Amino acid sequence: MSAISLPRPRSRRRRGEVPESVFGYGLVAPALLVTLALLAYPLGYSFWVSLHDVTLGAAHWRWVGLDNYRDVLSDPLFKPALLRTLLFAFAVTVVTLAVGLGFALLLDDDFRGRNLLRGILIIPWSLSQVMLALTFGWIFNSTYGPLNGLLKQFGVIDEYVAWFADGKVVMGIMALGLAWNLAPLATLLFLSALQTVPRELHKAALVDGAGPLRRFALITLPWLRETVLIVTILAALNGFLVFAPIYILTGGGPGTDTTLLSWWGYETGFRNLHLGESAAIFYVMTVLVGAIALLTTWALGRSKDA
Repeated sequence: MSAISLPRPRSRRRRGEVPESVFGYGLVAPALLVTLALLAYPLGYSFWVSLHDVTLGAAHWRWVGLDNYRDVLSDPLFKPALLRTLLFAFAVTVVTLAVGLGFALLLDDDFRGRNLLRGILIIPWSLSQVMLALTFGWIFNSTYGPLNGLLKQFGVIDEYVAWFADGKVVMGIMALGLAWNLAPLATLLFLSALQTVPRELHKAALVDGAGPLRRFALITLPWLRETVLIVTILAALNGFLVFAPIYILTGGGPGTDTTLLSWWGYETGFRNLHLGESAAIFYVMTVLVGAIALLTTWALGRSKDA
């Protein structure tokens, strides 16, 4: 006699019992309220500043409405600074994803010295951007930098190279340094996600004759979509908001070759003393960062549903 599977009765919520969703929101509500309280005032105040003509030290503010935003968007510096910022954030994101995922795949295997390598990998992440800039400034120094010394010793170059004299080279150096700083965090996130991939899927694919690349493309990578989203947003956000390396290494130069939106906003507010335009620049950056985060979430969501 064959067994008949009966549908399981739905569990009824007792009278007065709080739904799980409401209970969950209640747990995060205090932290959310504190975060909103801490962010609401500075965000609102800075937006109010962006609607005024404000000079540092002036006694009176003059209402200008959206004129600061019009001036920013029509400024000759805006488009080049925006393009540099987008390219810089893209380079940082791509390198961070590639290096982080590569190290995570390496550390996911069991080999001697894996724990030591994990500990060493954390060191770049522990450095602040100030220390990062000082370190890379010393490595690429045109007079006494060890990189020039090694290249000349091995006959790669005849004379010391002035790395910071070319804006494109400097942008590459800063992007490499920031990605080196973010890669350990990306590695840890990818490694934790790799630990959750069912080994049975890889074994079944191996029995079916799938090679390493095919298993990675069909099993591992789809399993890491959410982690890719998180790392992409974090890396892009850090690329957009980079400041310390520019302040320490280039000052926006040579010329304006390394003037990103973050540096332009700083110069406008704290060197030219136009706080209203500076606030408008940073609000434009906020909108761009939010748009990139939403676009990335949408694109990965579509790829997941496909």
